[in-house]
Amino acid sequence: MKRLLLMVVGVLSSVGVMAHEGAFCHNPKSEEAQSLQDSLTQPKYQGAHLAFKSAKHNFGVVKRKGGDLHVRFEYVNDGIEPLVITRIATSCTCIRTDYRRRPLDVGESAVIELTYEPHKMEPGMFHKVVQVYSNSVDGMHLLTVSGNSVER
Repeated sequence: MKRLLLMVVGVLSSVGVMAHEGAFCHNPKSEEAQSLQDSLTQPKYQGAHLAFKSAKHNFGVVKRKGGDLHVRFEYVNDGIEPLVITRIATSCTCIRTDYRRRPLDVGESAVIELTYEPHKMEPGMFHKVVQVYSNSVDGMHLLTVSGNSVER
C-alpha cells in the first residue's frame, strides 16, 4: 500500500513539474501577449527617424501683394540615433526656409519655418514642394504648401 501511495505521489509531482515547465500546456495567448510586449519595447526604427506632425499646409485664398506667408512644420526624432537635417531644397525662389542645423537628440522636437512670397509669382493656384534631406531611415521627406493667390 505504501508503495502504491508513493508511486501515485511521484507520478503526480512529475506531472505537476512538467505542466509548470510547459510540457503539457501550450498557451498561444501568452505567446501572442509576449510578442506584442516585445514589439512595444523594441525600437520602431534602427536609426534616426524624422516624423512630421503634418507635412502639408493650405494657405487658402491670399492676396498676391498682401505680404509674405509663414508656416511652421513641427517634427520629432522618434528613432534611436540623433537626427541631422543635411539640406532643404525648394521648388522655386518664392520659398525660403529656416531650420535647425544641429543634431536633434532622440525624442526632441524642432520646427522648419517656411516663408512663401506670393508677390514673386503670378496670381492663381499654387502648389509648392520642399524636399527635406536628412539621415532619417526614411530618406527624403516632402513638405507641401498650396493656396490661391489673387490680385485684390
